Amino acid sequence: MDATISGTDGAGSPLGLRTTCGRDIRVGHLILGGGYRPARRVSLGIGATATAQSGTWAGLTAAEARWLAAALLAQAATCDEPEGGPATQ
Repeated sequence: MDATISGTDGAGSPLGLRTTCGRDIRVGHLILGGGYRPARRVSLGIGATATAQSGTWAGLTAAEARWLAAALLAQAATCDEPEGGPATQ
């Protein structure tokens, strides 16, 4: 996995990483529609790999993006735990 985060120079720039399985993941934002109250969404793009030739994307509301972030953090914490479960102190 590429440890660098691209696009950290401002909120309007997409962030991205390449996973160990070769997929590029990009996080940015969308503004849909115009006028007085455009719909703002967080964009999530998952690119293709050499073996999986199609990618996908999603447009998430702010609440959905926060839920996804919390779910990813919870799963990452589980992966960080030793095999026997959380350490007791």
